[in-house]
Amino acid sequence: MRDPADGWLERDGISLHYLEWAPDPEPRPAPPILLLHGLSSNAHYWDRVAQHLSGRRVIALDQRGHGLTGRPPRAPHLPDGFAMEQLVADAAYAIDRLALERPLIAGHSWGATVGLELAAHLGDAASGFVFIDGPVQSAANLFSWEDAQRYMQPPLPRYSSFAQALEDGRRDFNGAWADDLEPFVMSRLMQDGSAFVLTLTAPVRLELLRGLYESPVEQLWAMLAVPAAALLARQGPAAITARREGGARMLAQVVPHVDVKWFDTPHDIPLYEPQAIAAEIARLGESEPAAAQELQQ
Repeated sequence: MRDPADGWLERDGISLHYLEWAPDPEPRPAPPILLLHGLSSNAHYWDRVAQHLSGRRVIALDQRGHGLTGRPPRAPHLPDGFAMEQLVADAAYAIDRLALERPLIAGHSWGATVGLELAAHLGDAASGFVFIDGPVQSAANLFSWEDAQRYMQPPLPRYSSFAQALEDGRRDFNGAWADDLEPFVMSRLMQDGSAFVLTLTAPVRLELLRGLYESPVEQLWAMLAVPAAALLARQGPAAITARREGGARMLAQVVPHVDVKWFDTPHDIPLYEPQAIAAEIARLGESEPAAAQELQQ
């Protein structure tokens, strides 16, 4: 198993943390990969997927309010510091500073929406986009902001010990849990007195959810100028599955070139099927030149 290296970038007084997996000594002639995690997650979420991309340069960013990025006392100001445009600018900054030439972008859940915003605005400066079980349709078209807050703002956990947090992780990721997820769980936490809490606080989560809610998702799909895939989970509450199915139908109408694939897993597909997710990322990146030419015709 190859271990990632920690890296840091400074942008407007905020320290952006990232993990980088260097390619094998003989890397494949394919674009580098930028990975964006979901809410309450961090860059270590991608550890398993990265192990199956050994021929590629892989970067996973800790987004604002997560992992080691922007922790007090250098946290971004609320609310503007956590606006969607700041998240997209962080990722674009990382692409520029790390010389990620025409990267393939992949995002999970909330990070899939950030990735969609980024890929839509980069145009052909990206090589492709993989959307992993995020909200395929605009939330504002499905329910009110008041309903969204009730639905998307469950109480945040507080742990008396790291062992308790690990036990919670075993329950959350039942069927996918193994000891290799401990760095991911550890990176979700910070100490608060004698307890452990998530690095993602309730006020920050609210602002990030507001950006997610207001994102014009359907317009962004229509703007995509690069090959793309949407990877969706079949398991979960019936209402959420129905929304995914409705989103898949919308994609077939608005952007029929987007390849939609279903996985018989819960929401965290990259933890349950890391090899399959890595294969989809690699496939899209390696087929990029031909697919991009088809899009332009």
